[in-house]
Amino acid sequence: MFLWPYFFFQILILVVTILVIWALCAVYMRSFQRVDPPKLAGYNVLITGGSSGIGFSLAEMFHRCGATVTLVARNQTRLQLAQSKLMESGAGVGEVHILSLDLCGCFSSLQNELKDHVARNGPVDVLVNCAGYAVSRTFVDTPPEAIECMIRTNYLSAVHVTKILLPDMLCDKTRPSCDRRIAFVCSMAGQTGVYGLAAYSGSKYALRGFAEVLRMELELSGPLVTLAFPPDTDTPGLAAENVGKPDVTREISAAGGLAKPDQVASSIFKAILTGVFVCSYGIEGTALSWATAGLLPPLGIGNGGEQTTLGLVASTVIEVLAAGPLRAFGIGYALWMRHIVRKHERSKQTT
Repeated sequence: MFLWPYFFFQILILVVTILVIWALCAVYMRSFQRVDPPKLAGYNVLITGGSSGIGFSLAEMFHRCGATVTLVARNQTRLQLAQSKLMESGAGVGEVHILSLDLCGCFSSLQNELKDHVARNGPVDVLVNCAGYAVSRTFVDTPPEAIECMIRTNYLSAVHVTKILLPDMLCDKTRPSCDRRIAFVCSMAGQTGVYGLAAYSGSKYALRGFAEVLRMELELSGPLVTLAFPPDTDTPGLAAENVGKPDVTREISAAGGLAKPDQVASSIFKAILTGVFVCSYGIEGTALSWATAGLLPPLGIGNGGEQTTLGLVASTVIEVLAAGPLRAFGIGYALWMRHIVRKHERSKQTT
């Protein structure tokens, strides 16, 4: 009997919380333009890092939907091979262009090349920044050149390419800006630090911060920004990263498994079309995104025409209720990673 006021108070708090969330979601959904996922036929899609891995899988999906795809990478031979694969598949009707560029080079040189491409083929409608590079070492053992290369490839290349192409995406009136898209392929290492990935995580955290601000700046007008956090994926980039990777990092990373490029690309492709900002992969990825959401709006928010206030409220309530347990999970995960570090350190001392 004495517990009744306590339970009543708890229920009242829950009801008030849901009502407040409902009001906030309703106001938020009225503050931006809701659009249907674009029909991609005739779209110009440019993908950096598009010659292999997740970037190439995305290129296949866009091309299959009738878009003209431009693959950007450094290696001309790999680009030509990727172009041939796309054209030989016969799945799409759009053209396939390739651009061999050093994305880590000077801004003016990159600007000249990309502006020439836009002049020949028209403004880019969907930009996917997928170029990435990783060297996995402890910070002490990471060469300064590798640190600079990761900053340039993982962060500055995306900033520079977006800086060059965005003005035309905003000014061109052949289609509304809200029907255009910009995507950044980040990493789960851009959500939490991992032993042996100090320089890599730093570059991905920088990319995350840039994407969060750009989304806020463009949310009302478009292009809509998507930030993807893929897990370890079976790509040539990961194979190169694994060379020299510390045993601690290998064991921590192995717990998350290995995803296939097509599966990861499929989730990113859907997020780009629906205008969802944060794109996670799998249950672990969703939990990590919720746990590290910080001051982001509800992660269920997108600009897809099929989204309802009720659906958004439901997903937001789940996020709020999961926040406490996820914090406990985060503490446990942090302690587990440190246990792995200590285990390997003891192993070194005994050998």
